[in-house]
Amino acid sequence: MTLIRDITPPPECTVRFISDLHLAHKRSRAPQPELFAKMMDGVDLLILCGDTAETRETCAEREHSLALRHELRERCLARGIETIELAGNHDPDIKLQMVRLNGGRIVAMHGHALLSAVSPWSREYLRCKKDIQSLIRSHPKAFHSLTDRLELTRLISIELGKNVPPAEPARVTSVGRLIREIHHCFWPPQRPLNIVTAWLTCGVRAELFARRYVPEAHLLIIGHFHRGGRWQFGSRTILNTGAWFEHATPYAVDVRNGTLLRYFPLHPS
Repeated sequence: MTLIRDITPPPECTVRFISDLHLAHKRSRAPQPELFAKMMDGVDLLILCGDTAETRETCAEREHSLALRHELRERCLARGIETIELAGNHDPDIKLQMVRLNGGRIVAMHGHALLSAVSPWSREYLRCKKDIQSLIRSHPKAFHSLTDRLELTRLISIELGKNVPPAEPARVTSVGRLIREIHHCFWPPQRPLNIVTAWLTCGVRAELFARRYVPEAHLLIIGHFHRGGRWQFGSRTILNTGAWFEHATPYAVDVRNGTLLRYFPLHPS
């Protein structure tokens, strides 16, 4: 099984990295025709850094999301854009976990491997916490070996995908919807705390991961945390591509000839 792919794009090839489209998710703002056009403008190779679709085993949106992902692939193909898809915790059917460009100077992944439990704030994790902790204990080499770490991340994502909460009823009053939203965001109490902690420590976690597993990387590109960000640790730049979600902003990273061209929002939050 190939978890890591090494590539050297041809000269003058513009490579764009985006993530977290979450196609068909009720909070996703993708796809929109004008955003698709902007997403693909001037691109030769598009690298989708995980959570492109909702393909978890028990996800109610799975079939719709698969159809939208197929449509995205067809749009890229029609425009002559090559695509590489990386796995996220919401699309664990994708096997590839990481791509390294130009001899490993540029590394991209979803970002869920930064956290041993993948998404410790999620309801899926809270449903199967004991199983996830058992998986972590069964992979002691994951804290020293990159391939073992990525394989553990893949297995945890599959396990989380078996525990997606059921979809909301089709008919729900505005008051009921508000109560559900409050419950979703603030219960149990450790959920918002874990989310905020993840946001605040994202850059540092990424740097520690890079030091241990990909020390040769001068540029590390991640998503997963749904908050764009840029951090500098010596000669290493870390960029987060945000998310196509309500109350979030999707960012793109453009690279050419092994050099960062730009990091920019695809639309305002």
